[in-house]
Amino acid sequence: GGDLTDIVGCDWMGWQEDALVGADVVLNLVGGYTEQREMATERLVKESLRLNNRQAVQITVSPNEEDIKTLTPGAVSLKKKRLERCEEMVKQNCLYSKCLRLEAFDYETNAA
Repeated sequence: GGDLTDIVGCDWMGWQEDALVGADVVLNLVGGYTEQREMATERLVKESLRLNNRQAVQITVSPNEEDIKTLTPGAVSLKKKRLERCEEMVKQNCLYSKCLRLEAFDYETNAA
């Protein structure tokens, strides 16, 4: 549901129970760099903690800092801060977590 997870919350047809109950891993691939990214991250973390007794591994994936400029030029420092806040939210609240920064358009590594 991406950004919709916080905008519509529990009303979105029970997405939490459908997607998170019994999950071993929660992979956060929320796109965009608006405030909704932080809201969606917060909702994913909160609902996963509620439904998985703090046991699911939380993985958040974002582009590396250099690629933010290429992928979405403008307001780069604001976008970096948003990504950092999302990563910090995951680190502070989840017992098991990993925050990944990936390189966009890394065809050589991805082809292997």
